[in-house]
Amino acid sequence: MKTDVSRKILTAGAMLAATVGLVTATASTAQAAGSYNIRIDTLTTNYIADYCLLTTTSGNARAACSGNKGKFDSFRLGTVHNAGDRVWLDINIVAGTDRKGIDLQDKHYIRARGDLFAVEVCGWKSYESFTSGNTGVPLHGETFCQW
Repeated sequence: MKTDVSRKILTAGAMLAATVGLVTATASTAQAAGSYNIRIDTLTTNYIADYCLLTTTSGNARAACSGNKGKFDSFRLGTVHNAGDRVWLDINIVAGTDRKGIDLQDKHYIRARGDLFAVEVCGWKSYESFTSGNTGVPLHGETFCQW
């Protein structure tokens, strides 16, 4: 009889240890989440669009969206992010063709320009990089990123 009681206690102890380990691992993952922040300028766009920032961690459920923005808007977006996440931008154009899955390539300052038919997006590491006169990286469309 002592053996059965001992086994039950050991089994219960092992289950408790496994549960604590799972909770600790889950808490560590949750704490690891940071944020990915960008600034977007739409100074020369000829369309209205909702810009959504997404990461592997955020998915669609926690995407950060701007609401409809037009020409001459400047705004910031930020969403949850873990190291190694893919980060992308969806541009949902009113009365036009959406541009989905624009890979931001670790850029944090974004400029969009164009019209309903030719959307161009460029990215810089930071706003300071842009104002220093550095050439940006074309992220979408056929464009040269020196504005």
